[in-house]
Amino acid sequence: MILAIDVGNSRIKWGCYDGGAWSAMGAVAHDQMSSIAMALHGNVLPQKIIISNVAGPQIRQALSTALEQFNIPLRWLQPTKMCCGVTNGYADPSRLGSDRWAALIGARREKLGPLLIVNAGTALTIDAMTTAGEFLGGLIVPGMRLMMRSLTTGTAHAHATDGEFTRFPSNTTDAIYSGAMNAALGAISRMHEALAVHVGSSPTCVISGGAATALIPYLPGPTHEVPHLVLLGLATISEETD
Repeated sequence: MILAIDVGNSRIKWGCYDGGAWSAMGAVAHDQMSSIAMALHGNVLPQKIIISNVAGPQIRQALSTALEQFNIPLRWLQPTKMCCGVTNGYADPSRLGSDRWAALIGARREKLGPLLIVNAGTALTIDAMTTAGEFLGGLIVPGMRLMMRSLTTGTAHAHATDGEFTRFPSNTTDAIYSGAMNAALGAISRMHEALAVHVGSSPTCVISGGAATALIPYLPGPTHEVPHLVLLGLATISEETD
């Protein structure tokens, strides 16, 4: 049993993977990380724990303390040049975010072929990978909620929160929501086009994250949703390299 933990910018997502299915899963705020151990206590005893952390050293130390009761060495994922059939194209492979690295490996496990890996969370990451598993590079832009929040907190439109996606918005709420959608879709489409030209065929878009449902109907080319892509990548790494 592998306990995979994805420490993101806003929340901590976790899951227990037994090689074929997720037996327990959850998501908590950073200040509720002790609830992960409480949820598993007496129900699931992991044999391995692997963690992707992009939230900094203070969260890492707090999570280490919260997981002490398992008395298992914690593996903090560090991107490398190669792993699980994926080659890291970053100039300095260690500088790639561990969540993006895990997502690349999870996406390759799910589907072969040229892939555009989209993680639509607090940040929107858009990464390109060839059929051979070569990670070419990618984009990081604000996620949809972050884009909308920047307008609702930085302008007089504090009342504008969620709207509807429409081609020609006729009110401010829809204009902000549609603007965020178009910005996200534009970045994805540009990368999709660039990868298609590079590999000579239309890549599959593998998408995960909270905004995936909203984006999927408008994505270019074939699309494959993986709800817990980073966790799947973490479990794959632990299975194949521990």
